[in-house]
Amino acid sequence: MRYRTHLATTLAISLPLMVTSDSLSVESLSIVALGAVFPDIDEPHSYIGRRMIGISNSMKVVFGHRGLTHSLTGLIAVTFIFYLGHTTFGLPLELVHWFAFGYLAHLIEDSFSKKGIAWLQPLSKKRFQSGFNRIYYNTGGIIENILFVTATLILIQEVLQLNFSDFSFEYINQFLH
Repeated sequence: MRYRTHLATTLAISLPLMVTSDSLSVESLSIVALGAVFPDIDEPHSYIGRRMIGISNSMKVVFGHRGLTHSLTGLIAVTFIFYLGHTTFGLPLELVHWFAFGYLAHLIEDSFSKKGIAWLQPLSKKRFQSGFNRIYYNTGGIIENILFVTATLILIQEVLQLNFSDFSFEYINQFLH
């Protein structure tokens, strides 16, 4: 799945959860978006890989694409690093949770690709395809494009339904400064 589909799908799922949990902020949106693209750090041609080329090349050599970063072990390890950011630097725990949510959403989304993912790496390299090889998409294919457009339309509808009087623009000012 391309980064834009990961972002649109994950944000369309996350936005109502953030609103109902009273955690909607620029920071929470940004960190869930980071989590949504982060597992692809193991692919130098990915959106995040092109921005972290040295790390991305190393990750691909060591783990391969859709290797350890596309597993529960990768999710736990990277979330633990973010948790250390909470304990060491005071990163709000809520943001650690949103990062993990975005990361998990990425894994679930990729598990519906034709190839699936190896959820249990490094214990097992067996790939699981969540659609039971009946419901799946190919990266860049027509189904992915339909998913992207659908998620984008849902996201637009959700944004239009937001009550901006409840949204504190103080977050935006803090983020920009």
